Formats: sequence, C-alpha cells, structure tokens
Amino acid sequence: MASKKDSGPLRGAKLVKKAMASASANGIIDAPEPLPSSLARKMVLPNGEPISAGMKELFTTDAEWIGVDYDDEEGEIESMSLDEAVEEAFGEEAVHAFQEAYDMMSEEVVYFGGEISRPAVLYVGTPDDAGEYPVLQLSWDEGVAKIGGFVPFDVWVAQELGALERGKEIGDVPAEYAAMPKALADTNGDGRVVFTPKAGEPAAREAGDDEEEEDEDEADEGSDA
Repeated sequence: MASKKDSGPLRGAKLVKKAMASASANGIIDAPEPLPSSLARKMVLPNGEPISAGMKELFTTDAEWIGVDYDDEEGEIESMSLDEAVEEAFGEEAVHAFQEAYDMMSEEVVYFGGEISRPAVLYVGTPDDAGEYPVLQLSWDEGVAKIGGFVPFDVWVAQELGALERGKEIGDVPAEYAAMPKALADTNGDGRVVFTPKAGEPAAREAGDDEEEEDEDEADEGSDA
C-alpha cells in the first residue's frame, strides 16, 4: 500500500526531473547547460532564501532554457519589481494598466527571459507547503491587462516542458494540481487566481522636465522676436 506521503501528485525535484526528461525527448532542451552543483547548492532567491527543490533540480540539469539572470560569484538570482517586469515584457505603455497588481503584490520577482509560452515571473512572496513559489503569468492584449496563475514553480516548469498538460488559459493546471494555484493566490494576493487589474494613471512627468520644456519655449519665443 502506498504511503500517504506518496499518494499525492508528483512535486518538487521529482516533478522537475520528469519535466527535464520530457524536454530532452521532445527537443525543447537538446543541449542542456547545467550549473555546477556547488553553485546550485548555494544559490539564493532575492529574499535571501535558498532556491526551491524544483529550481535546484532545473539548474543542475539546465540553467539556460528559463532565461534567469544570476550572479555566479555571489550565488544570487537577480530580481526586479513587478512593474519593471511588465515593462520588460510589453513596453512602457503597458505599465500603468497593471497598477492594482503592483499595489497588491509588492515583493520582488524573477523575470523569465527564456522561450516560454507567455511572459512570466517567479513571485518571491510566500511559498507553498512543498517550498515552491508561485509563477505569475502576464498578458497584454489590445490594451487589456491580465495577470495571475499562481502556479507553483515546479508545476509550471512541467507544463512548459511537456511533462504535464499545459492549460489554454492562465492558471489552468491538471486536475490533480487544481487546488494549488488558489492556495497560493490566497497567501500571496487576494484570492483571485487570475484577474484584470485596475489601471493607474500613466507615470507623471517630472517637475524638472516641465520646467525645462517651459524654458525652451521661452527661448524659442525670444529668438523669434
């Protein structure tokens, strides 16, 4: 009889190991570039905590596919704010559309710059019981913003690499993992797994910029006199 510990869905390092095998078989990662195990062991997240078991398994098999920046001397993963990630993904014109998300989720994020299905970041907030942090996926379609998912990192990796079925919509996961995004949305947000955030005002111009523009206008008027 299987123990209670073994009766749940595959998680963490075991799930990512399965995902890496799928990535090799389907050609997503055909020439893996792993981190040295000594570096992977000391790697920490922006909050100073060690990387999760799933991320460690990924990095010791391949550290290139996901497109994460890190300091290989200090063993620190580089981060940015959520608004900086939105600008990286969609450009400055999209930043104000996600304002409610910035107000709600103020922790740093790790931007995934690799070839993934849609723009996504690791939200370095509160991990789940398996120690995995939520992945937020971002959408900006015809001026409409959408954010969420809260899929645990190991599950998201498995979906991206073909070991688990990838959902059509943000936050879709196989049935055996269905409760996990909501749990992470509760602990890291307001319980909404996916939402269209309320927009804020576009970034105001600096007062100095306005004064400089006025000085230029006055100079032009003087030259025309």
